[in-house]
Amino acid sequence: MPDTLTLVEKTLFLKSVDVLSGIPTEALARLAADAKELRVAAGEVLHREGDEDRGTFLVIEGEIELRREDAVVRVLGPRMTHGELFLGEAGVHQYTGVARVESLVLNLERDDVLEALIEFPEFGLAMVKAQALLIHKLTERVLELEDPARPDAEQDRTIPALEVPPEAHAATASRQGGEAGTRTIPAPEEAHEPGGA
Repeated sequence: MPDTLTLVEKTLFLKSVDVLSGIPTEALARLAADAKELRVAAGEVLHREGDEDRGTFLVIEGEIELRREDAVVRVLGPRMTHGELFLGEAGVHQYTGVARVESLVLNLERDDVLEALIEFPEFGLAMVKAQALLIHKLTERVLELEDPARPDAEQDRTIPALEVPPEAHAATASRQGGEAGTRTIPAPEEAHEPGGA
């Protein structure tokens, strides 16, 4: 793992991150000058859920695991980012970040990032792109979890027929000129299509 990075090395690293590659080098150099290097040992906590927002984190080397309570939400590898920029001024971290292995992380403080957003529109576009990509990945994950073909998915998703007691239909039966009685409401799979038999 390298010693302290130079300004040029930090700038080149930021430029190598996919969502930041379109940002002018001048803007990245300004961010790199203020960025803090954080070295974290395996198992060390980078930040805890509920801690005051510390800005954006970019993984240079290693892996950072994001957890929500006991659930692992995401694992960040090299050139991956994480931050809470969408929150308000008094925002807090929504996840706990824990190093899976010895890691080197670059931390961009919130105020520095917001200044870059104001001065360089390209930076704002990059952040929008990053959020859109994350939403897309989360959507894919939800669809994967809801896939009934998964080995651990619930195989029987049918809704059993509902027995409705007579008193629930007494008023309806009298209005329709019929007799009150127990009716069976078919499950969706059993319902006839319009025009069917």
